[in-house]
Amino acid sequence: MPSAVPSRLTPGAAACLLALAAAAAVPLPSLAQVAAAAPASPSPSPARDYDLPAGPLGATLNRIAREAGLALTTDAALVAGRGASAVRGRFDAPQALRHALAGTGLALVRTEAGGYTLRAAPSAPAAAAPAGAQLLPEVRVTATADPAAAQAGRVRSGSSAGQGYVVRRSAGATKTDAALLETPQSISVIARDNLDERATSSVSEALLYSANVNGQRYGADTRSDYFTIRGFNADLYLDGLRIPQIANQTGGYAGFLVEPYTLDRIEVIRGSSSALFGASGVGGIVNLVSKEPQAERAGEVYVRAGSFGRKETGFDLTGPLNADGTLSWRVNGLWRDADTSYRLGRNDRVSINPSIAWRPDARTSLVVSAGYTQDKLGQAGVIIPARGSVLANSLGSTIPRDFSDGDTGNAIYDKEMAHLGYRFEHAFSEAFTLRHRLRYSRLKTDYRNLFTAGLNADQHTLTRTNYTAQPELDAVAVDTQAEMRFATGAARHVLLAGVDLQWQKLVNLTGSGTGPTLDLFAPDNAQGVASAAATTRLHQRQAQTGLYLQDMVSIDRLRIQAGIRKDFVRIASTSTALASGVDTRYEQDPGRFTGKIGVSYLLDSGLAPYALYSTSFLPTLTLTTTPLKPTTGELKEIGIKYAPAQQDYSVTLSAFETTQQNVTNRISGVYYQTDAVRVRGLELEGVASLGRRLNLTASASLQDPEVTRSQTAAQVGKLPYTVPRTQVSVFSSYRVPLAQLPGQLVLGGGARYIGKTAGDSANSFFVPAYTLLDAFLRYDIDRYSLQLNAYNLGNKSYVAGCNSTIQCYYGQGRTVVATASVRW
Repeated sequence: MPSAVPSRLTPGAAACLLALAAAAAVPLPSLAQVAAAAPASPSPSPARDYDLPAGPLGATLNRIAREAGLALTTDAALVAGRGASAVRGRFDAPQALRHALAGTGLALVRTEAGGYTLRAAPSAPAAAAPAGAQLLPEVRVTATADPAAAQAGRVRSGSSAGQGYVVRRSAGATKTDAALLETPQSISVIARDNLDERATSSVSEALLYSANVNGQRYGADTRSDYFTIRGFNADLYLDGLRIPQIANQTGGYAGFLVEPYTLDRIEVIRGSSSALFGASGVGGIVNLVSKEPQAERAGEVYVRAGSFGRKETGFDLTGPLNADGTLSWRVNGLWRDADTSYRLGRNDRVSINPSIAWRPDARTSLVVSAGYTQDKLGQAGVIIPARGSVLANSLGSTIPRDFSDGDTGNAIYDKEMAHLGYRFEHAFSEAFTLRHRLRYSRLKTDYRNLFTAGLNADQHTLTRTNYTAQPELDAVAVDTQAEMRFATGAARHVLLAGVDLQWQKLVNLTGSGTGPTLDLFAPDNAQGVASAAATTRLHQRQAQTGLYLQDMVSIDRLRIQAGIRKDFVRIASTSTALASGVDTRYEQDPGRFTGKIGVSYLLDSGLAPYALYSTSFLPTLTLTTTPLKPTTGELKEIGIKYAPAQQDYSVTLSAFETTQQNVTNRISGVYYQTDAVRVRGLELEGVASLGRRLNLTASASLQDPEVTRSQTAAQVGKLPYTVPRTQVSVFSSYRVPLAQLPGQLVLGGGARYIGKTAGDSANSFFVPAYTLLDAFLRYDIDRYSLQLNAYNLGNKSYVAGCNSTIQCYYGQGRTVVATASVRW
């Protein structure tokens, strides 16, 4: 049996260890100490939590054996064409294998050599192979009992296979694979099955049923993902690396978008994550987890059509590149041609995303991935005044929902987004794992639109701004981390030390002028307005280095998670007036320490009360010549989770208080910062898969947002705009047994309620609450599926939000799409 810690390290491995220890500036345990603290004779098959969906039998068995370090041999013909049952719960590896084999007619048999094999199940299953049993030809052998194999598999299990509604493990919140029940933080995981049933077309749309997430802050605007968590802008991460955004904020006019069809799951991590991830707000982050190449050949092709002339087709293909499956590939993509609910708008997209994985053994994984997405949106979003939408208009008229404030001669929004990167992981032993991730991203946007600037006293004549912006953003993100597992007395540690780098460069040409007026109720959208000429060039660079250390401690039933991080930031911004050549410069150095401490206690019943304190830090950029202060925050949270073992449901109840300083707002191109905003709230969220027929997710939140400090005294005590006090949602699906027909019928739907929100910072008016209904129907037969989805089933006309009396946004009208797909 291999030693728990290798007696020798290669020069490259030793250099990685020394460099990482020096960068983190913390005293790491020596290899001898780690080896001495690690169990001398670890069980070859320790119990662990599994969350594996039903799928191809060969792939499921291979994964369980590989991650547990078991030797499993069998005949390929014996498993070909068979499906594995879902494996969910806490089991040792043989138990997990037997759960996967349920209903297959195959039995797991222990061999004299100490491994396992399969054979056709007899009427009374045998506990061991008969003497002299002959082993069948080998398909894949993981001939090591070294638990490091399980360690290597842990991380992958926390970042893939996102099927089913109930997910028990995640790598998003801690950067190490961890049980959600044991993580002292409120976390939601939206898995692939949920995304498929709702046929989501954006990340914001995918978040509509998550607790305390306002996923339609600005209605039907498709330029970016506009959402808040706990009342604050939230940052987006892809596979653990921050997605770059201009002005360092999601929801800008040129946001970097990720196509949800490329994702395996979406992790909503509430509360500050700066102590581990660095740049992020106090409300939380959203980590998007990509689909990865699989060793089992599989594929899907779909076509979709629906409201607003939508035509779409997509594909997702994966499989092995060599005989033993150590090399595998995946490519997915889509093409969409569609209009929008408002005139002059488009929702066209082309996206292609290839990846290759190399997994030579259970210890090592390298995934190289790339992506390219092109959007053409025409008139990108529509701004309407409050008079005629939220408030009564003196003419007694209501602005039509398909109104556009644009012009046919100047409705251009073209955006290209690309990325290339890799994710590497190697487990040197059960005690030590090294991970390294890198991604280069590029965004280029051509944005030329007219939009609402004001409403004249006659309450039907709009003044408009003619605006041009052409940003180009290049960014690199790198994260290198070492994970060490060791014991000190009764305490078991998972120590994570790392260094990450973020670098980005923005070059942005902008220009604006006064456009012709437009009548709200008799609009002429074909006045032939030429695009505004660029007058200013912004050149901005940001470099950020973060050193972090996290320790996850287990002492019997007690779990402690503590972390600290130091960020070093350098910002240089130059704005040039193109006519005069005059430059305006500023530089900033806003470094900061952040930290977190969380505790939870596990009870036999599946209950886990927890408490958390953490701080946040986010350098704030501006697209103008005025520098902004960095955003900082503080979170206090207590809660209780309920997730009984071997049951397919979980519930989280949390109470929190967050305070964020220097909250950044942008209205009509003008940036300003509110000194402090505090949000206190309660959240309840549950997910369940009951009886293999009913899937359910439900959430409710109640919060009290308030401006607690501001240089504008009239704002103190007021509500921040677009932040609801109350949200409630429920979505479910039910598999209907068909006695007389082949196949399976699935019915589902949901309801979501968003409470009223402030319409401006002065709270001079409020946007009414609204309730929307969604529904879907799917018929599966063999490999084929037909699905029908409807959003806003009642075709309710509503305003999703406002941030001033002249800037409001209609929500999406009734949308129906039909999808036909085939999988293999």
